[in-house]
Amino acid sequence: MRCLFLLPLCLSTVCLGQTFDEYLAQRKKFGITQAVGIQTLETLIGTRTIEVKGVVKGVSSGTSHSFLLLEKTDGDFLTVQASKVPEWLAGNEVPVRLIVKATRSGELDEIQAQLYSAAPEARVAAHDREVAARMAKTQPKPGAGVKPPKGRDWNLAPSSATPIYAGFIKKRNKRLSDAMATHIAEGIIGFSLRYGVDARLIMAMLIVESNFNPTAVSSAGAMGLGQLMPGTARGMGVGNAFDAHENLYGTVRLIRGHINKYQQKTGNDFDGLILALAAYNAGSGAVRKHNGVPPYRETQAYIRKVISYYDQLRGRR
Repeated sequence: MRCLFLLPLCLSTVCLGQTFDEYLAQRKKFGITQAVGIQTLETLIGTRTIEVKGVVKGVSSGTSHSFLLLEKTDGDFLTVQASKVPEWLAGNEVPVRLIVKATRSGELDEIQAQLYSAAPEARVAAHDREVAARMAKTQPKPGAGVKPPKGRDWNLAPSSATPIYAGFIKKRNKRLSDAMATHIAEGIIGFSLRYGVDARLIMAMLIVESNFNPTAVSSAGAMGLGQLMPGTARGMGVGNAFDAHENLYGTVRLIRGHINKYQQKTGNDFDGLILALAAYNAGSGAVRKHNGVPPYRETQAYIRKVISYYDQLRGRR
């Protein structure tokens, strides 16, 4: 059995006895917009502060600590250590959200994590639904003539979008399990929200890069879903480029940086996007050398394909 020990950062009267508003303040502080499942912790390499969604199966009290048994996807459990368990968690089958800072250096190392906050799953989910409803009311309606492909609405709240994205991913790559397709969809949506990138752009890029194959390797050595080169992966803090969650983190951060750079440089969103895709494919050095899109057939074809899929996902073709 693999155990996850969550070490409290403070006395439980402060850390776990906080109000719900204080829990939400912690989410905002760490830029959290979506929870991840236990599977993410099991595959995480590096350091991340994330919100974990799980079920407490029971509580065991020791001399100086109490232990929560957090259900894993395979039916086993993770042991969560806390100096004191709040009353609302002192039971069995309790759905919960935990904000943790988790660290693991390598695949064979045990996860070390620190617990920041805890809150009931039902209350967090209700809050998220209210926020999504308010956002939906304030979002402008799509322009005339712009329709999602095959009647699908790709501009949805995360909870509604995930199964649609997962279904599309599974259709593109039938070798993926349903669980992995959902895991990839959650990562795309979660990191896109976190870094302010259109998730449909990331979907289009991944179609061209790997067709949603987490183990893809190019002849040049590019790896995983977003085809990150080894040096680029290290520079983005990606410890294992073949881990879907890690790779998506690096992919979205990388394209976000390119978009910021080139849209500011050109003063035009579309021109900036074109250069950002060129830089993602050929490198910023090549874009700088040629003062624009490099005259490489591969790069030019890559941009055309990504834009084509992006337009399709936005219902513009």
